[in-house]
Amino acid sequence: MKVWPRKSKGSWGASHMYHWVAQNPVRAVYQFLKTTGKVAGVCLCLMIWSGLILGSIADKCSAQSKWATPAQIEGPYYPKTKPEEIDSNLLKIGKQELAEGMPLKLEGKIFDQKGRPIVGAKIEIWQCDNNGIYNHPKAPNRDRFDSRFQGFGSSLTDLEGYFGFLTIMPVADHKRPPHIHVKIYRENREALTTQLYLKDHPENNRDGLLSLMLYPGQKKLLIDPIPSKLDHGLKGQSAWFDFVLAKNF
Repeated sequence: MKVWPRKSKGSWGASHMYHWVAQNPVRAVYQFLKTTGKVAGVCLCLMIWSGLILGSIADKCSAQSKWATPAQIEGPYYPKTKPEEIDSNLLKIGKQELAEGMPLKLEGKIFDQKGRPIVGAKIEIWQCDNNGIYNHPKAPNRDRFDSRFQGFGSSLTDLEGYFGFLTIMPVADHKRPPHIHVKIYRENREALTTQLYLKDHPENNRDGLLSLMLYPGQKKLLIDPIPSKLDHGLKGQSAWFDFVLAKNF
């Protein structure tokens, strides 16, 4: 009788096991009873069913109140000195050529936990260039940073809470998976600092910061770019992501 799922190429991540147990609670309990004794099996059974009950409650609550976007650390490369040109287009500085990399249109809206759009919020993003180099004094190989890439951008949300950036697809830097840093200000106060990651990227599960989060939290920080035709006929990728700010910030 097949009990645990077979490993595919690569190792099983926590999210895969989480889903398998959730979908196969009886088989999971059977395996624990078989290998570790009745007490462990009963404990697992209680954990599974309590998780299902709490999940049901959470689903009902989420219909009334949105879950806040998880926070993450700022990281070491928030700009010491902001670029002369600060806008929502990180691909192009002045009359220079476009920066190296796959163009990405990152857009979305910012809401409060009651689902109301937040008007006039300032959102900043920063990331490494297409070679994994940050424009920061302490960043390795900073002298080779792509001078055509702005590296940092800022935008204000409109009456519908909408924001939009034109940047490049994030790439891995050093030992971290591709990501974009985000900081949001509301009423001149920092409301959220976090990072966005690419959905299903193989490096995600090996990242120390991202893997510390439970799977539901990870899902709230993933973008899923799709091939798109961008402004002025530019070919690239586009991704939509909505932020939800916590009540107390």
